[in-house]
Amino acid sequence: MLRQAFVSLRLFFGHLQDIPPLPRNALLPAAALLIAYPALSILLGPGEGGQAFVTAFLLALALRGALRFETLLRQLLGQFSHHETAAMALLVTLTPLVLLASVGDPLWCQRSLSAYYIVVGSMFVSDMLAGRSDMAGRFWPLDQMEAHLPAMTRAMVLYNLGFLILNETMIRAVDPSHWLVYWALLPALAHLVLNAVIMAIAQVDDDACA
Repeated sequence: MLRQAFVSLRLFFGHLQDIPPLPRNALLPAAALLIAYPALSILLGPGEGGQAFVTAFLLALALRGALRFETLLRQLLGQFSHHETAAMALLVTLTPLVLLASVGDPLWCQRSLSAYYIVVGSMFVSDMLAGRSDMAGRFWPLDQMEAHLPAMTRAMVLYNLGFLILNETMIRAVDPSHWLVYWALLPALAHLVLNAVIMAIAQVDDDACA
């Protein structure tokens, strides 16, 4: 068991250099955030740092949601009708924006990321305990991933737990303005980690079958 964990960890770090680059448009929300926050801080003036934080964060979050909207539609279309898909996609995209805008608290913005990891991680935990791979199958529907879905389910439990702990640590350890930089760079970090996990699991499973 310990040896297998060590091998998986070695493969994970070995695959970091083979990760394909993150699409450029995925960095647009980060650019918008890093430009909007200092600009709003100046425009709104002293004492309005919280408002500048929330406004810049919501702008970047809305842009990120818009970039992911088409992917979300494709994932939902296989399970629901066109009208249901459109309604659910809008609900998933707009609800966090409306909620965070109505509260207007930077801490709620920070904790919304933790809530995301808790919700998604709980779904993977449910699948793992039930011996299913439904969530992993929705994330990776390709035939070549089918054999790796049970391992990916377990890995995604640890992945979401790890990023949940990281976010809570960042909330407590750094200034909110520095947390915004972390959030802006998070897609690149998540892309790196997730793809390394996928490659490592695929190689471990393939070696076990050889």
